[in-house]
Amino acid sequence: MKLISGKGQSDQHDYAHLTLENGLTVILVSDPMAERSAASLAIKAGSYHDPEQHLGLAHLLEHMLFLGTEKYPEAGAYQEFIRQSGGSHNAYTSTQITNYYFDTLPASYLEALDRFAQFFIAPTLDPQYIEREISVVDSEYRAKLDDEGRRSNEAFKTLYSDKHPASRFTVGNQDTLGNVPAEQLQDMLLGFYHRYYTPENMALTLVANQPLATLAEYARDYFAAVPARPSVEQELFAPMIDQGGAVQVFKTNTEQNVVKFSFRIPSQLQNYATQPARYLSYVLGDESENSLFANLKQQHWVQALHAGTNHDDGQQAFFTISMTLTEDGVAHRTEVLEQLFKTIDNLQQTPISEQYLAETQTLSLLNFEYHDYIQPVRLSQILASRALDIPAEQLMRSFHIAEHASKQDIRNLLGALQHDNLIIQWLSHQHFPSEWLEGEIDWSHEPLYDSQYANADIAFDSRELVAQSTLSSEFGLPHANPFMPESLALIEQRTHAEPSIIDSKKGFDFWYKPNTQFDKPSGMIFGYFGFLKNPDNRDRLLLQLWARLFNDAAGESTYQPYMAGLGYQLYAHSNGLTLRTNGYNDKQSDYFYGLVEQIMSFRASSKRLDIAKQEVLKGLNNLESQPPYALARHYFSQTAIKGNAPVEVLQSLIAEITLEDVNAFIDQHVQRFQYVGYMTGNFSEADAQQLSAKLNDKVDSCLHNHPYRNVELKNFRSQKNYLYNFDTRSGDSTVLYSLIATDNNDATYTQRAYVRVLAQLLGAKFYNEFRTEKQYGYIVAVTNQTIEKTPAIGFLVQSPNTSTQVLVNEIERFIQDTKWGNEDVSDQEFEQARQAVLAAYMKQPTNLKEEALEEWPHIVAPEHNSNDRKQWVAALEQLNKAEFLEFMREKVEQNQAARLLITNDWNNSESWTALNIE
Repeated sequence: MKLISGKGQSDQHDYAHLTLENGLTVILVSDPMAERSAASLAIKAGSYHDPEQHLGLAHLLEHMLFLGTEKYPEAGAYQEFIRQSGGSHNAYTSTQITNYYFDTLPASYLEALDRFAQFFIAPTLDPQYIEREISVVDSEYRAKLDDEGRRSNEAFKTLYSDKHPASRFTVGNQDTLGNVPAEQLQDMLLGFYHRYYTPENMALTLVANQPLATLAEYARDYFAAVPARPSVEQELFAPMIDQGGAVQVFKTNTEQNVVKFSFRIPSQLQNYATQPARYLSYVLGDESENSLFANLKQQHWVQALHAGTNHDDGQQAFFTISMTLTEDGVAHRTEVLEQLFKTIDNLQQTPISEQYLAETQTLSLLNFEYHDYIQPVRLSQILASRALDIPAEQLMRSFHIAEHASKQDIRNLLGALQHDNLIIQWLSHQHFPSEWLEGEIDWSHEPLYDSQYANADIAFDSRELVAQSTLSSEFGLPHANPFMPESLALIEQRTHAEPSIIDSKKGFDFWYKPNTQFDKPSGMIFGYFGFLKNPDNRDRLLLQLWARLFNDAAGESTYQPYMAGLGYQLYAHSNGLTLRTNGYNDKQSDYFYGLVEQIMSFRASSKRLDIAKQEVLKGLNNLESQPPYALARHYFSQTAIKGNAPVEVLQSLIAEITLEDVNAFIDQHVQRFQYVGYMTGNFSEADAQQLSAKLNDKVDSCLHNHPYRNVELKNFRSQKNYLYNFDTRSGDSTVLYSLIATDNNDATYTQRAYVRVLAQLLGAKFYNEFRTEKQYGYIVAVTNQTIEKTPAIGFLVQSPNTSTQVLVNEIERFIQDTKWGNEDVSDQEFEQARQAVLAAYMKQPTNLKEEALEEWPHIVAPEHNSNDRKQWVAALEQLNKAEFLEFMREKVEQNQAARLLITNDWNNSESWTALNIE
């Protein structure tokens, strides 16, 4: 075992690596803050390695490994064990990596490791489950048929060389996997497994609150038995594209206008220490004054811009600049092209900037040195996958720019940003740049996602656009960043004290808490502006527009602070607006005060309002394209909570709102509000008092007591069935069937804890029956639907092949068949569920932001209940099985709960009362 050096200053972990005798690389992480133990095993194989006749085989194999091993043959036993142990599990298959991972409470870690290791020692790959799991893979594919990202990506593949695996279908479906008998497919799965699932082609990460030596023993004890087989030579891929200079127009189902410019560049995987591509993305993705984005936005042509590398296969990659265009941007697309290529040309013609090099390296190092705590399950995934491409001893260096990239490397990348190396994809519902394509637009059909696209050579010459441009040689090149933190010293105060109020008067309260327990020179500042009283739909929409328009206007001035580690958010809620900042404490107080000044003086402009209204309408019009299961969850809260509006009402209102309406609304409320502030982190009390005094002076004439409004729920009646039927573009049947306690939104902590324990008890059983055994769909879950103090539990299924009527009947049968006698729930089952939920509430915040966001709602609410977590813990520690079962008998068996059915394609409404959004 060898230690891995180079961790960040705020990182309390210890890292080491070793190689087992069978060749397996192991990364060990001793995490003193870990409240759950985790593991991840990554394999250097994915969809790129699928056989041509059975696309999706790698994905199917990932699914099959969960369905039994020689030592633990029962399908679903692993999932049930992890769930009962208070943990989580999952896996993913990407183009060249498959990653399996889990976390669990420490007491169950060793048994979980034993069960997990068997995936890679002796899986059964039982033929009886192959056909079922093909249906699940097919359901997973069908669940994303309306996903614009999936649809456009599949069409984009038609621009790739057919000799490169990137051109192929990756997910798999019934056609690509169900085309041979299960026994024959089992042989293919075994062949893939034996070829690629070899120790030398794997990396394992263990993360736990254990000494490194102990973790090393765990690795040897449980993974030394992974059989050693001949190592796999890494395949060399053909060029991803035969040549550049191509453009694709893609017809979206949703209202959007996006254009992506992708340049072929060499792979950047081995440049982890210098990251020369960051130089390009730092400049071309900048949003501050004089940047490409700032210029495009000032002309109202672009709403968003992103630049960075993607599709890196180890030999080649793309550098992509993606823009979201406004309607005006579509009309002025030639000027957009000119400004993009002029910026690129300016960057190519300008000497490599020492300023940009220094800023990118400094910011990269700061983000690494003071990064937030990463949960064990996430950290294990990251390290296992990264260790497949990067030597274990170099892992820490791969997370930041360790040294300046050579100017020649940057020049080579800049040289790749040329016309002949370019692929463009234009995505729109109805606007297409025919003049960009050689010849007429000749539409083709992509069958997997039923989309339309057209490919052609690029008709324009970017070099001519640059030659004819009158833009300056400095156009698009941002200025130096003045917000780089300078003081990183920590204050001496390290207590765990509760927030205290340091200033209070009519309409103004300011709270403060010093907090450096996470060893990071950071802080958070909150400001609450309370002013809404009995708002109607129009008021709520005007408030949302206010926040959206301010964020839009502040984008240019807040980008450099953001890049220097100072973030902000302004958001609307039922009482008004809340502003918060976070990041390095140095300069944050002045930054927050400056934002308050901007809020007070901000007024909307006509052009930006028109664009904002267009964006809101697009969001409303595109709502039905969201995944049905996400829509079901969305409409649950929309129907259960008072004060929401149906889409058609919002569509009508947004069309009527004028600039005078918005600015009159702002004028009214910016002059009369209640202010509550909170400052926490690496700030002294003098810092807090100084900011409080400045804010007090600024808002003094506006202060007014405002009655705080809690979220209001509708009155649900026991033994009553409620229905909301929603529309979706998907053909899948979707059901969210919820049981809601009718306690007038005043349930005790104990009663709310019952529902969390119930979800824990039923989750694995419901998943195993509805997904694994009956194959109703890929999306299957028991969810805690509690709102405020009203306990609720939901049963969620999205199915491509089962009607909503059958799903509802089956859920009702499941609920009815689940009994709540003392003999029906063992003491062990109840205790495991209780301990799992208790562990979630015992889990302490792992960074300042997490802790501050937990404290803030209790500071704003009039009752200031800072003991919320303690009361949850007390309720769960005292939870009694007999009383829990009695509660379940009353609410479920005796049907004393209300039932709310959120679904699509529902015709049987006789026993259900329609519930409206209002």
